[in-house]
Amino acid sequence: MLAFFRTLLACIIGFFITIFLIVIVLVVIAGSGKKKIEVKDNSVLVINLNAAIPERPINNPLADIPVVSDDLNFPISLKEILENIKYAKDDKNIKGIYLEFNMLQGGGLSTLTEIRNALIDFKKSGKFIYAYSEMYTQKSYYLASVSDSIYLNPNGIFSFAGFHSEQMFLRGLFDKLELKPILIRAGKYKSAGEMFTETSMSDANREQVTSFVNSFYDYYISRIDSSRHIPSAQLKNIANELMIKLPADAVTYKLVDKLAYEDEVLNTLKNKLGVKSDKDIHKISLKDYNEIDHPAKASGGNRIALIYAVGEINGGEGSEEKIGSDKLAKAIREAREDDDVKAIVLRVNSPGGSALASDVIWREVLLAKAKKPVIASFGDVAASGGYYIAAPADYIFAEPTSITGSIGVFGLLMDAQDFWKNKLGITWDRVKTGKYADIANPNRQMTDEEKGIIQGLINNTYAEFKSRVASGRKLKSEFVDSIAQGHVYSGSQAKELGLVDALGNMDDAIAMAAKKANLTQYSIKTMPEFSNGFFKMFNRMNMVKENMVEQEIGKQNYQMVKKAESVKDMQGILMYYPFEMNIY
Repeated sequence: MLAFFRTLLACIIGFFITIFLIVIVLVVIAGSGKKKIEVKDNSVLVINLNAAIPERPINNPLADIPVVSDDLNFPISLKEILENIKYAKDDKNIKGIYLEFNMLQGGGLSTLTEIRNALIDFKKSGKFIYAYSEMYTQKSYYLASVSDSIYLNPNGIFSFAGFHSEQMFLRGLFDKLELKPILIRAGKYKSAGEMFTETSMSDANREQVTSFVNSFYDYYISRIDSSRHIPSAQLKNIANELMIKLPADAVTYKLVDKLAYEDEVLNTLKNKLGVKSDKDIHKISLKDYNEIDHPAKASGGNRIALIYAVGEINGGEGSEEKIGSDKLAKAIREAREDDDVKAIVLRVNSPGGSALASDVIWREVLLAKAKKPVIASFGDVAASGGYYIAAPADYIFAEPTSITGSIGVFGLLMDAQDFWKNKLGITWDRVKTGKYADIANPNRQMTDEEKGIIQGLINNTYAEFKSRVASGRKLKSEFVDSIAQGHVYSGSQAKELGLVDALGNMDDAIAMAAKKANLTQYSIKTMPEFSNGFFKMFNRMNMVKENMVEQEIGKQNYQMVKKAESVKDMQGILMYYPFEMNIY
C-alpha cells in the first residue's frame, strides 16, 4: 500500500512538473519567436472573415506564441473588425481593402450590417475597396456590394435567391418514442416550445415569421440598391426568378462588374497601386493588422463600461459564449459602484433563456439606471429574455435587422410514462406526503389541476414581463399587451412600436452614453472580465474544435446539434426565442 501511494505521489508531482516545463518552454518561445508585424507603405488590408464572428474580443493566452497560435484560427471579434477598419481608414500606409470571400462563416444580418457600414465609412477616405470570390453567398455579397469593383471567378458560384427561416420540429420523433411534451405558455405568438409539440408552424407563428423575414429582406435589398444602383423591385425579380444561374448572369444583371481569375484581379490591384508586374503587393491580413498596437485615442480618466450580454441566459457564471446571471449581474453592479464609470452600455446579443436568471440581471440594470446612464445596443438578437434585461435602459439602439420583442413566456414539461413502460419495460410507483409533492413529475401523467397551477405561474411571469416593459419603455399597459403576445419583430418594426428608441449600432450607443454623462474624453472598460490563465487555452482550443466540426459536418447539421444541446438546458419558466435566420 505504501508503494502505491509513493507511485501515485510521484505521478502527481511528475504531472505538475511537466505542466511547469511546458509553460516555461512556451514563455521562452513567446519571448524569442513573437512575430514582428509592420505595415509597409502602399499596403492593402485583406479581409476574408472565414471564421465565426464573436461579439467581444477573445482573450487568447497563446497570442504571443506564433508557432502555436497561428494554426488555431482564433476568431476576430466584431469589435476588433470594426476598430481595425477605422484604423485602416486613417492609416497612410493602407491604400485600400481587398475583400477575399470564399465562404463567409459567421454573423447574422445585423453583425454584417455593422461591418458593411464600417466599410462604407472607410470609403469616405477616398481609398478603394475591391472584392473577389470564387463563390458569393448572399451574406458575402451583402458586404461585397459596397466595393468599387466586384470580381467573380469565371467558373464561380453566385447565390441570389432570397431569404428563408427554417425551423425544426420534434413532435414526430416524440410520437415514435411515446414521449408527450406538455407546452404551457402565455402569448399567442410565443412559439418557442412548438418545436416539441407540433410538426409544422402554427398559423400565428407563420404570420410573425413571414413579417420579420420580409422586413429583413426589404432592408437587405434596399442596401444593395443603394450601393449598386439597381432598383429594389428589379433585384427582387432577379432573385424570385433565379435569373442568376451562371457567373455571366451576375455580370449581365450588374451585380458583378467582371469575371476574372484571382491573378487577374491582383494584376488590376497592382496597376491601381502602381506596383510593377514582377513585384508583389504588400498585403496584410486582418488578423495580423489586429495584432498591431494602434495609437490609442485620448481618453482621460472617465470610463464608459461596455458590458456584453451574449448568448443564452442561465444562472451561474456563464462564459464568453453564454450569459450567466451571477457573472453578468456582478459586472453591472461593479460598474454601478465604480465612481470612474460614468455610464454603461449594455450590448445585447441574446435569444433569452431562464426567466429567473433574466430577472436577476434586470434588477441590476434597474439599479444601475438609478445612478448613471444606461444605454442598450442590440446585435443580431435581443429577444424574449434578451429584451427583458434591456427594457429598463434609458435609451435603446437596434439595427434594422435586429431580432427583438418576443415578449412572452412558456414552460415545457414532459410525460414520459409510456416511453418508460412501452419502450423499456420500466414502471414507476411512489409514496408522497402531500398532494403536489411530485408535481411536474415526468414519470406519470399530469392532471388538469396541475397544468392549471403551472399555467398560473406562467401567466404571472408574463404579466410581470409586460409590466416591466411598460414601465421601462414608458408605454401604456394596454398597448404593451397588444404588441406582446410573444410576437417577434425586426429592429425597424420595434422602432415603430416604441420598443426601441432609435436605429443604430454600438458606436451610436457609446456616443449617446457619453452625451448623457456629459463626457468629451473617456475610455472604454469591457466587462465582464473572464480569466486568461494558461489553462484558458483549453477552452480556446475547444472553440477551434467546434469551428472544425462545423466545417466538417456542415453549418446546417451543426446548428441542429447545437439546438439539441440547448434543449437539455430548457428547464423552469423560460423567456426564449427559437428562430434561425438562414441567409445563404
